[in-house]
Amino acid sequence: MKNIKLSALLFCLILFSSAYAQRYDFDDQVQLKDWKRFYQAEGWPDMMQSIAIKDGMLYLEPYTSGWYADYHAPFLFREVTGDFTVHTRLLISGRKTKMPQTTWSLAGIMVRAPRNITAEQWTARGEDWLFLTTGLADRLDQPVFETKTTVKSKSRLKLYPNRLEWVELKVARKGAIFTLWYKYDREDWQKIETFERPDLPATLQVGLNAYTDFYSADKALMQDVYRYNQTVVTYGKPDLKVSVDFININQ
Repeated sequence: MKNIKLSALLFCLILFSSAYAQRYDFDDQVQLKDWKRFYQAEGWPDMMQSIAIKDGMLYLEPYTSGWYADYHAPFLFREVTGDFTVHTRLLISGRKTKMPQTTWSLAGIMVRAPRNITAEQWTARGEDWLFLTTGLADRLDQPVFETKTTVKSKSRLKLYPNRLEWVELKVARKGAIFTLWYKYDREDWQKIETFERPDLPATLQVGLNAYTDFYSADKALMQDVYRYNQTVVTYGKPDLKVSVDFININQ
């Protein structure tokens, strides 16, 4: 009887762990199959120039793009229901240099409300999301964290000076409250922002975003959001390489 109880307990622990903790160390290409791509989910062109797993690391290199208002950029996600904590460790760099050489080159954790539409059904003012990213914003000499919350495609952002080095990012949801954290190696966690978003649904897209070189798109394209989202800008100067060590999603 005792062995039966121990076996049952062990089974429950294994079941609980698999259901409530998901860790991705990117040791092989198979792990990418667990992630959905934003462009595929809603029928847009792929704005990710390169995505690869090598030597236990996920590498992302986006084309010219930006997550702002109704504008889109690359996003890898899993659908998560209820309260959660998502945690990643990553490094931002240029493609050939230590720092990106173009503005608005950032990546990090994004949490987004799904839209049950295709590109052909798209309408403006339907984006609801928030994120915490690290990289370069409007100045090439000042690395930053960017926090942004977007309600019905109206975005509000804040920039905080940081150090462009390996950093851990974390977003925790508890009901309508989303708390954003960061931590450098060998340092303590620091809370950077709290968003109250009672409008967001129970099930959200949770994962990694990346964007760079937003303003290289020509003026006419920038003035037409739908065309911008339908266009892969290949004439820009994207310069972002994202190295992702791991990402955890816990519930």
